[in-house]
Amino acid sequence: MKTLFIFAATVALISCSSPQPEQLIIPSAKVQSNAEVSANADASLFISGMTCEMGCKGAIESKLGNSEGVVNFNINFLDSTALVVYDSTLVSLNEIMVRVSEVGNGDFYQAFVSK
Repeated sequence: MKTLFIFAATVALISCSSPQPEQLIIPSAKVQSNAEVSANADASLFISGMTCEMGCKGAIESKLGNSEGVVNFNINFLDSTALVVYDSTLVSLNEIMVRVSEVGNGDFYQAFVSK
Protein backbone atom coordinates (compact mmCIF):
# COMPACT_ATOMS: atom_id res chain seq x y z
CA MET A 1 0.00 0.00 0.00
CA LYS A 2 2.85 2.38 0.86
CA THR A 3 4.51 1.54 -2.44
CA LEU A 4 1.36 2.36 -4.36
CA PHE A 5 0.99 5.66 -2.49
CA ILE A 6 4.62 6.62 -3.14
CA PHE A 7 4.28 5.68 -6.81
CA ALA A 8 1.08 7.77 -7.20
CA ALA A 9 2.66 10.75 -5.44
CA THR A 10 5.75 10.53 -7.67
CA VAL A 11 3.63 10.42 -10.84
CA ALA A 12 1.57 13.39 -9.61
CA LEU A 13 4.69 15.44 -8.84
CA ILE A 14 6.28 14.67 -12.19
CA SER A 15 3.15 15.43 -14.20
CA CYS A 16 2.41 18.65 -12.28
CA SER A 17 5.91 20.04 -12.54
CA SER A 18 5.96 20.84 -16.24
CA PRO A 19 7.75 24.19 -16.73
CA GLN A 20 5.19 25.81 -19.08
CA PRO A 21 1.65 24.93 -19.99
CA GLU A 22 1.02 23.79 -23.51
CA GLN A 23 -0.19 26.62 -25.72
CA LEU A 24 -2.71 25.97 -28.41
CA ILE A 25 -2.75 28.52 -31.22
CA ILE A 26 -5.96 28.67 -33.21
CA PRO A 27 -5.75 30.62 -36.45
CA SER A 28 -8.56 33.09 -36.83
CA ALA A 29 -10.34 33.95 -40.02
CA LYS A 30 -9.74 37.40 -41.37
CA VAL A 31 -12.69 39.48 -40.30
CA GLN A 32 -13.12 42.97 -41.60
CA SER A 33 -14.11 45.40 -38.91
CA ASN A 34 -17.09 47.65 -39.45
CA ALA A 35 -14.78 50.64 -39.04
CA GLU A 36 -13.40 49.88 -42.53
CA VAL A 37 -16.85 49.51 -44.09
CA SER A 38 -18.54 52.64 -45.38
CA ALA A 39 -22.33 52.65 -45.54
CA ASN A 40 -22.64 54.32 -48.94
CA ALA A 41 -25.64 52.48 -50.43
CA ASP A 42 -28.95 51.01 -49.36
CA ALA A 43 -31.73 49.02 -50.97
CA SER A 44 -35.07 47.46 -50.21
CA LEU A 45 -35.47 43.79 -51.10
CA PHE A 46 -38.47 41.48 -51.29
CA ILE A 47 -37.56 38.01 -49.98
CA SER A 48 -39.72 35.08 -51.03
CA GLY A 49 -39.77 31.67 -49.36
CA MET A 50 -39.82 32.72 -45.69
CA THR A 51 -42.32 30.63 -43.73
CA CYS A 52 -41.32 31.31 -40.13
CA GLU A 53 -40.09 34.37 -38.32
CA MET A 54 -37.60 32.73 -35.98
CA GLY A 55 -35.93 30.25 -38.31
CA CYS A 56 -36.13 31.79 -41.77
CA LYS A 57 -35.80 35.45 -40.82
CA GLY A 58 -33.13 34.69 -38.23
CA ALA A 59 -31.05 32.54 -40.57
CA ILE A 60 -31.07 35.14 -43.34
CA GLU A 61 -30.32 38.06 -41.03
CA SER A 62 -27.52 36.13 -39.36
CA LYS A 63 -25.84 35.15 -42.61
CA LEU A 64 -26.20 38.53 -44.31
CA GLY A 65 -25.60 40.67 -41.24
CA ASN A 66 -22.18 39.10 -40.78
CA SER A 67 -21.13 39.07 -44.43
CA GLU A 68 -18.46 41.26 -45.97
CA GLY A 69 -19.58 44.71 -47.05
CA VAL A 70 -22.98 44.59 -45.34
CA VAL A 71 -23.38 47.22 -42.64
CA ASN A 72 -26.99 46.47 -41.67
CA PHE A 73 -29.55 43.89 -42.81
CA ASN A 74 -33.02 43.96 -41.24
CA ILE A 75 -36.04 41.94 -42.35
CA ASN A 76 -39.67 42.89 -41.78
CA PHE A 77 -41.25 39.43 -41.70
CA LEU A 78 -44.84 40.69 -42.02
CA ASP A 79 -44.33 42.04 -45.55
CA SER A 80 -41.26 39.93 -46.48
CA THR A 81 -39.07 42.95 -47.12
CA ALA A 82 -35.53 43.67 -46.06
CA LEU A 83 -33.64 46.91 -45.77
CA VAL A 84 -29.97 46.42 -46.52
CA VAL A 85 -27.29 49.05 -45.94
CA TYR A 86 -23.98 48.16 -47.55
CA ASP A 87 -20.64 49.35 -48.91
CA SER A 88 -20.90 49.29 -52.69
CA THR A 89 -17.10 49.29 -53.04
CA LEU A 90 -16.97 45.89 -51.31
CA VAL A 91 -20.18 44.15 -52.42
CA SER A 92 -22.81 44.70 -55.10
CA LEU A 93 -26.56 44.47 -54.61
CA ASN A 94 -26.60 41.48 -56.95
CA GLU A 95 -24.05 39.68 -54.74
CA ILE A 96 -26.22 40.36 -51.69
CA MET A 97 -29.26 38.88 -53.45
CA VAL A 98 -27.20 35.79 -54.37
CA ARG A 99 -26.13 35.44 -50.72
CA VAL A 100 -29.80 35.48 -49.67
CA SER A 101 -30.58 32.68 -52.12
CA GLU A 102 -27.63 30.63 -50.78
CA VAL A 103 -29.04 30.53 -47.23
CA GLY A 104 -30.38 27.03 -46.53
CA ASN A 105 -28.35 25.41 -49.32
CA GLY A 106 -30.06 27.52 -51.97
CA ASP A 107 -33.37 25.67 -51.82
CA PHE A 108 -35.68 28.14 -50.08
CA TYR A 109 -35.20 31.88 -50.54
CA GLN A 110 -35.07 34.36 -53.41
CA ALA A 111 -34.43 38.10 -53.16
CA PHE A 112 -35.74 40.71 -55.57
CA VAL A 113 -35.26 44.47 -55.64
CA SER A 114 -38.35 46.07 -54.13
CA LYS A 115 -39.54 49.38 -55.54
